[in-house]
Amino acid sequence: MIKNGKEQNVVPTTRKQNMGAAKACDTYNEAVTLFRRMQHANNMGTGEDDFDELEEYFINKQGLTDYLENGLTVGQASNAQTWDSR
Repeated sequence: MIKNGKEQNVVPTTRKQNMGAAKACDTYNEAVTLFRRMQHANNMGTGEDDFDELEEYFINKQGLTDYLENGLTVGQASNAQTWDSR
């Protein structure tokens, strides 16, 4: 289907599917962006609970102790590379 000259996603997805796709992202910011876009494409909104779930997932992925000491690392929080990984 084409709308406004652009092909559109015509396969509806559920919140659970959108969350699963977001959790497959490498960073928290990528996950939030993808989740918002997928929810919007399916005429669904986002809420604080959604972002809390993503944040908790990425904290657990990084490790709770490391998160408590350092917060979300640059590599987890953004698309930017850390100095060590360049």
